[in-house]
Amino acid sequence: MSSSGNTDVATETCPACQDDGAEQRQRGRQKVHDEATLKARVVEIAFSTFQKHSYNGTTMALVAKNTGISKRTLYELFPSKIELFAELAMRHRANLLDIPAGREAETLEEALKALFKVDQSDEKHLQQAAEMRLFYVEAVANEELGVLLRRACGSELHDVVTAWVEEEVAKGRIVTQSSRDTAKYLLDVLIAARLFRPRAPDVITGVSDIRTYLNHTIQLILNGLLPR
Repeated sequence: MSSSGNTDVATETCPACQDDGAEQRQRGRQKVHDEATLKARVVEIAFSTFQKHSYNGTTMALVAKNTGISKRTLYELFPSKIELFAELAMRHRANLLDIPAGREAETLEEALKALFKVDQSDEKHLQQAAEMRLFYVEAVANEELGVLLRRACGSELHDVVTAWVEEEVAKGRIVTQSSRDTAKYLLDVLIAARLFRPRAPDVITGVSDIRTYLNHTIQLILNGLLPR
């Protein structure tokens, strides 16, 4: 706070110092960028730490140690462990859907593939599945986390997909008796299907890889099971 005050005084008494003020503002923007990068790294490390030790078995000290930062720095970024876990959940939710791509697609099939990121890499599909397994386990084991996850990755995610369904209904590309039921169905078959997806395809003989499976699922959604 004091340095900010000193800068204001210097600017008033010395016009040449205005350049210094601009330089300080530039450094401030860099700091914000660096903080965002650091927060993303902390969340990444926290995820692997939660995976290995569980939520209850993970401490902020352990996350700080694994990230290579001080506990003080960690607490400045995330004031509590549950806020850190909540950030992980929010980032996970954001990675599940691509709303803009789903809106811009020319056909409903393309829109579903884009919205639910069907054609993303194997690595990203596996990462999403690992995150979902972590959340599922922790939601069952911890009531507080269960409430958080049902809100962030349940009801709010459902609201987002419901809004998309309603847009598609308005375009005349979807006919449904209930937008909310349709949104729940899409989440169940195109997101939750990844939860217990085995890493090795031969665990369930004959089941396609995840991208092919999701493409087949979309064809069933669009065309149904009855012969045409």
